[in-house]
Amino acid sequence: MKNRELLYELLKTPSPSGYELNIQKKVIELMKPYADQVITHHNYNVINVINPESKVKVLLCGHIDEVGLCINAINNDGTCKVERIGAVRPYVYIGQHVKVIKQDGNHVPGVIGYLPNLSKGGLELSDLILDLGTNSKEETQKLINIGDPVIHASDYVEFPNDRLVARALDDKLGAYICLETMRRVKELKCCNGVYAATTVGEETTGRGAKVAADIVNPTMSIVVDVTFATDINYRDTPRGDVVLGKGPVITVGSTMNDKIHQLVLESLERLNLNYQIEVAPASTYTDVDSIYYRHNGTPTYLLNIPLRYMHSPVEMCDMKDIEDIINLMVDVILHVDENTNFDPFK
Repeated sequence: MKNRELLYELLKTPSPSGYELNIQKKVIELMKPYADQVITHHNYNVINVINPESKVKVLLCGHIDEVGLCINAINNDGTCKVERIGAVRPYVYIGQHVKVIKQDGNHVPGVIGYLPNLSKGGLELSDLILDLGTNSKEETQKLINIGDPVIHASDYVEFPNDRLVARALDDKLGAYICLETMRRVKELKCCNGVYAATTVGEETTGRGAKVAADIVNPTMSIVVDVTFATDINYRDTPRGDVVLGKGPVITVGSTMNDKIHQLVLESLERLNLNYQIEVAPASTYTDVDSIYYRHNGTPTYLLNIPLRYMHSPVEMCDMKDIEDIINLMVDVILHVDENTNFDPFK
């Protein structure tokens, strides 16, 4: 497998939260040459594992689901009303080509058309109308079903300076990083158990990470997600400086385990990697918030990927940051063993 082939396969496969089954089947198939074990769950969670017999269990989590819409009503004129899947921004759908994803993985093309009443000021989700080019409710019912998800009809684009633009980089980048990290530590003959979880439902319920932590009962966990890049003119952003291409974003906050933080800093110094810092004094709004409380408190850490235009069809990342995070995680895992102590009181 080429280094990025897995990522591009993930980006090409729709996976709105609650509709992750087809992409997870693809993950299982693509990781067959590398996984010693695969753990599945009825909620669509998948965990690829190496060295399952090891007493050291490192859980890596990147959520495989993406934001989107779903059809919640069909109007008499054939158009459809839609509901949110996750924290979507209605304005990014106006005038856009979209796909309605069928249960078998096929899709029906549609558009979010121009609505004259937008002049009233502000845009609500109820203002969005999905148009499939039909003329009646009966005609539309032959094409789609209530509950079918809707995503942007966009593909990934590689920019000349090794930046990548795509829908759902949040968080297929994180899922890819976890899987690629597992593959590389296996190549390096790592003896630790590594559990690469492509978790479901992060954008809506956090259910995937909760189940993954309960099943694995990990020694430690690293979550990989995205954060807002602030190197462009975000108005009145309360966040610090996060720049594309300047390295992993490490997290300082109350749910970050001190020992893992130390291991991360040591690896960054060993590898001579640039890094950035973000603070999360309370909730992180990532899978960390689900894992941290499991099993009387799981040692957990968050690594973030700088991302522009989050929850849009043109999310942008720098692939150098992705490679740096993979190298960082590989090094951290190689420096963990049965004697690693995560309790600061001992």
